Amino acid sequence: MLLLACLWRRLKAKGRRGDAVVGGDGVEGGRFPKTSSGGGGGGGGGERFLVSDISEWLDKYRVFKVEELERGTGGFDDAHLINGSVYKANIDGEMFAVKKMKWDACEELKILQKVNHSNLVKLEGFCINSATGDCYLVYEYVENGSLDLWLLDRDRARRLDWRARLHIALDLAHGLQYIHEHTWPRVVHKDIKSSNILLDARMRAKIANFGLAKTGHNAVTTHIVGTQGYIAPEYLADGLVTTKMDVFAYGVVLLELVSGREAADEGGEPLWADAEDRVFRGRDERLEARVAAWMDPALAEQTCPPGSVASVVSVARACLHKDPSKRPSMVDVAYTLSKANEHFADYSGESVSVDGSGEIAAR
Repeated sequence: MLLLACLWRRLKAKGRRGDAVVGGDGVEGGRFPKTSSGGGGGGGGGERFLVSDISEWLDKYRVFKVEELERGTGGFDDAHLINGSVYKANIDGEMFAVKKMKWDACEELKILQKVNHSNLVKLEGFCINSATGDCYLVYEYVENGSLDLWLLDRDRARRLDWRARLHIALDLAHGLQYIHEHTWPRVVHKDIKSSNILLDARMRAKIANFGLAKTGHNAVTTHIVGTQGYIAPEYLADGLVTTKMDVFAYGVVLLELVSGREAADEGGEPLWADAEDRVFRGRDERLEARVAAWMDPALAEQTCPPGSVASVVSVARACLHKDPSKRPSMVDVAYTLSKANEHFADYSGESVSVDGSGEIAAR
């Protein structure tokens, strides 16, 4: 309780609006008490800790009150639900995204306080309710939602032209380059996928959801988690956690941007497997034709430079190499895509479309 008193005085002295970080008897020596899972079965299987020591984050982040979040989300009403356990909140006229958690947020906070980049969703603050055991992470609100919703909705997909998709690919590359090359220990996101890529008002991309992220390199785990279609083969087979697993998942996102399709179909067939059969195999001089036959119909309807699209597919192929040591770094990826962007900027207007017979026609 002494630490609690110190933290309280510290917050009060700084005039923080979120002075109710913790309260009542919910804290023991700066730690949250173990709580059982309830219901029959007993035992310690449901025991857990929430954030172990919040003192190091008090100076960096706004500490919200539970009451603020309750009001801002209408009591966490479904009408405010964005996705999963993330809610849209209006707090004093400012919009936020609030992630409600029942588990230890310490690791996620440790990673988030190390990173600061325009292509990563920014953590604005947090809140801990010791009475219920809930932890809330409060992020900037990113207006246009997740990339997957844009790609899978035909009306939205038509508005997502090739220039916008290429910029999204570049934004994502820059964000991953930052966490892979400019953090120490290096951060591996571990859950790169189109639903974790958010688009702001200018349709620029930001990486979200560091809930599975890990620091360190060449770690091995027996606890395999991830989303079907994005999981790198070495992680699935051996539990190997490296930055190259993010590179693999990034390659899948590139295929989604080109094809407008999900990372895995209803039967569980990965998109990258289909690309291997229909796009990657064959003579390089015919790559543009194969890409044109495979790409999103919404792109085929537009003026879309075949060379730029083929360049992105070539990057995807390299990222999806079965051998992680042969995948490019995100530095290399960002450089190559910037060249594809220059190719697009210099584009004269010739494009390709696919007629009903599947033949390639210039237009």
